[in-house]
Amino acid sequence: MTKPENKETCVHKLYCGGAFHFDYKNNDFRAQAGNDYRVSIVGGVDILLGRSRDEGVMIRENICYIGPFYFETEDMEAGQIVLKEKQMIESCTDAIFVLDEASCPGTITELIYANSLHKNLYLLYMKYGEDVETESSLHTPCWYPILFCSSTGGDNVKLYACTDMNDVRQKMVGILSSL
Repeated sequence: MTKPENKETCVHKLYCGGAFHFDYKNNDFRAQAGNDYRVSIVGGVDILLGRSRDEGVMIRENICYIGPFYFETEDMEAGQIVLKEKQMIESCTDAIFVLDEASCPGTITELIYANSLHKNLYLLYMKYGEDVETESSLHTPCWYPILFCSSTGGDNVKLYACTDMNDVRQKMVGILSSL
């Protein structure tokens, strides 16, 4: 992974939404951060946790990861984090969202906003058994925003049912290869 000469020249500017399942206040937060799906995309924990937020990370010849990065270790206030991530969504061309649980209001907000801007969306969601979340054939707690984006985003929205985080990572490789 290298710093892009100019992230404005990247063909694909990638935003990867989804909850961060770690907190810097925990003693082992760096180890927990190592399990975040974005780490495999950006090339390491240090990049996800310590990258300058105005730089992207070149992850392939034509793809620049532009965010989000983990901001809570800095002195940013909540409003600044929201504004920064909003700007990242506005500047991205493609956005991947991992929807793994129902209680992810930040991710859902980012997803709906990216959809309203007609970004290319790749929605990876956890599909549970046939007896779970029966309101939809998707069988996932985030069925409503997924179906909303799918019905309003047209060909810009691609859905990927996943069984676990390893499946998410495998599908991510395929998505990045297709860009």
